[in-house]
This record gives sequence, C-alpha cells and structure tokens, in this order.
Amino acid sequence: MDINQVLTDVFTPINTYVWYIAFIFLVGLGLYFTIRLKGLQILKIRETSKLALSGVKEGDTKHTVSSFEAFCIGLGARVGVGNIAGVASAIIAGGPGAVFWMWIFAIIGSASSFMESTLAQLFKEKKSDGHYHGGPAYYVQKGLKNRALAVVLAALIIITFGIGFVGVQASNSASALAEAFVFDNNTIVFGALIAIAAAAIIFGGVKRIARFSAKVVPVMALLWLIFCVIVILCNYQGIVNAFVMIFQYAFGIEQVAGGLLGAVIMSGLKRGVFSNEAGLGSIANIASTADVKHPVKQGMIQSFGTLVDTLIVCSFTAVVILSFSDYNTIVGLGYDKAPLVQYIFGESVFSSAGPIIVSLFLLVFAFTSLIGYYTMSESNIRFISDKKSTVFAVRVLIIIVAFLSCIAGTALMELICDTFMAAMGAVNMLCVFLLSKFAFQAYDDWKKQKAEGIEEPVFHRDVLDDPSGITEWE
Repeated sequence: MDINQVLTDVFTPINTYVWYIAFIFLVGLGLYFTIRLKGLQILKIRETSKLALSGVKEGDTKHTVSSFEAFCIGLGARVGVGNIAGVASAIIAGGPGAVFWMWIFAIIGSASSFMESTLAQLFKEKKSDGHYHGGPAYYVQKGLKNRALAVVLAALIIITFGIGFVGVQASNSASALAEAFVFDNNTIVFGALIAIAAAAIIFGGVKRIARFSAKVVPVMALLWLIFCVIVILCNYQGIVNAFVMIFQYAFGIEQVAGGLLGAVIMSGLKRGVFSNEAGLGSIANIASTADVKHPVKQGMIQSFGTLVDTLIVCSFTAVVILSFSDYNTIVGLGYDKAPLVQYIFGESVFSSAGPIIVSLFLLVFAFTSLIGYYTMSESNIRFISDKKSTVFAVRVLIIIVAFLSCIAGTALMELICDTFMAAMGAVNMLCVFLLSKFAFQAYDDWKKQKAEGIEEPVFHRDVLDDPSGITEWE
C-alpha cells in the first residue's frame, strides 16, 4: 500500500479526536479569559489598535525588535495561505456558515492571544544574539518549573511550524505559481526561488526579519484588500446575498436537521485557528522578541493582530468568493483552495491576469509566514541549545524544507500539521491557564498605571506575587 495512504488512514481518525480535545481548551479557556479580561479584545479595541500601529519608525533607531516590528512579524505569520486558500477550503468543506464561526472564534481567540503573548513577554530572556526570545517553552520552564515539558513544547513548535507549516505555506505558494505560470519544471524553479529568498532574510537574523516584515506586511495586506474590493464591486449584486448565506448556513434549519451544524462549527474553528494561530503558542514566540516597557503592551498588540487577520483579511476573501454566486454554483465550479479564488478573480474582472495576481499574493503571504515561522523556530532552538552551530543547522533545515515541499504534494502535510496544531493548542492553552495569574496581575498593573495618568506604563517584576521565574524585568 502507498505510504501516503497509510499515513492518511492513520492521521485522519487521530486528527478528529485531537480536535475534539482542542475545541474544549481553545474555546472553553478562550471564553474564560474573555470574561476575566472583561471583553478587552472588543471593548479596548481603540487602545489595542493604537498601540499596534504606533512606533512605526521606532524600529529604525533600535538594534532590538520594536513593538511594531513584532506586530508585523506576527501579522506576517498569520496572513498567509490560510487567508486565501484556507478561507476557500472552509467555505467548500463547511459551507458559508463556517465564516461566521471563524469570526466568533477569532474574537474568543484574541483573548487567548493576549494571555499567551503577555506571558511570553513576562518570561522572555535575552540570548547570545542580543535579542529577546520566549514562548511556551520559556514560560513553562520558568513559570511551571517543568523543564521536560518545556523541551517537548519547544520541539513540537519546531516540528509543527518550523517544518510542517513552512512546508504547507511554500508548497501552496509554488502550486499557485505553477498554475499561473506554466513551463517545464516550474515547481522546481519556484521552489528554488522561495528557498533562496528565504535564505537571504533568515541568515540576516531576527532584526533583518523584523525590518523586512515591517516594510512588506502592511503594504501587501492593504494591497490584498484593495484587489478584493475591486472584485467585490464587480460582483456588487451578490454582496448582500454573501452575508445572507453566511448567517443562513451558520444557523440554518438544514444544517441543524442534517446534523451538519457541528461540522460547520468545527470547520470554522480549524480554518480560523490555522489562519490567526490564537492559542497555539506560535505568536507568543514572536511577541517575546519585542523590546517594550510593559509586557501587556505586546499582549494587547497581538490580540488586535488576531482580529485583523480574521475579521478583516479573511472576511474580504470570503466576500470575494460568496458574492460571485450562490453556494451550490460555487461548489459546482469544481475548484477548491487557491484555484477557486484564482478562478473568481479571473472571471470577475482580471481575466487571464487573475490567477497570476492571486499567485503573487500567495507567494508573498507564504514567504512572510515562512520567515515568521522561522522566528518561532529560532526562539525554540535557542531554548534547547543556544550554540551558533545548532541555530545554523535549523536555518539550513528550514530552507531545505521550503524547497522540497514545493515539489511534494500538500494534502498529507496539511493533515499532519492540522493534527499537531490541535495538540499544540490544547497543551499550550492548559499551560497558559495554569500561569494565567501572572498575566492578570500584569494587566492589573497596566490598568493601575493608566488610571494614574501614566501614558506609557513601565513594568517591574516586584508587582507580581511570585516574581521568582522572571529574569528580564528587574
């Protein structure tokens, strides 16, 4: 029997059951954090957005990673294949109602993103490269005092994101490019180009990644929204029906009677988490790199990033698809993932240029995600071993994975990554819950200083009941 089929048969049932467990932790604890934080992600959105977009020039004068640069690296990791191919896949597999549940889980998940990012800042540490590093492995070892679990988490993140998600992003990008530019050995050529470009950025270190992300990510995200608006306006007669379908399929009688509502909800959760990564511990690694005066600042910034990714970028892609025609017609086209979006772009307004435009966006989004995933991997490999040779080996490994995945198929890799992602989310959220008192105390300190009229609060570890595991906030 084909090895791909064997692995598919093994991972399919595992994936199903692991996601049931992940649902409990991601949604249940996300709701708990939302209540404890009194809806911070929505009621404080003016403050979180202002913090996220402030300090644009700050990174030019700092040798460390600024708060805005960390926001852009995080947004670059989030805004990837999931915002184009993932949204299309969610609609085809779970119906238009999956988009509604993506919104709901993004709102819930943004509270989790605040918690994990704040913890990552609290327990971060400076490594030999002169930059801060942190994430689940760091706050588990220093907060829960469990080195063994911390090493397992570090290895899981490297495997899931540094290898698995890099492969998914690169291969989807290469496939879209191959669809748009047809010539002999095109996937090999595109794979080589992606790998070479990644090497040029990755070997420059975390600061070069930060500067690149700060310049490229906001521009490309804005351009994608502009192109989406053009396509939506060309199909303006279907805009109202697009939103009608989203709500109709989210709560429709047919879905409830057919027992499909659970599948719609789960599809929304899976694709939403794949896109915004809230609660998975991945963005926490990026949040820890920022040089800020208070850990809550980066927590609020990354909370806002979750909403930007799903409520804005994913939503525009969804309306592009659903305003094109009714759901049955869209399914009947026979396309899925990126090819569906490419087809709609071409048929709506851009003709033969449509697939090329979408593939170029996929290339850039996948590339920014790839270097974001590398940042996570570097933080975790430095946790296990801070030797230059080890870091160098991981850099080479990720570049090789990016190249080889452009040649191989993506279906099995996506299934395996999806399973690891669920497991990572469940374990990370449990750890965040066990350490949540630290994040809540830091947030109380932030609010106290704000109430006293302090424009930019400054954190000191002594405000915590137990600062023993905190090393960088003296």
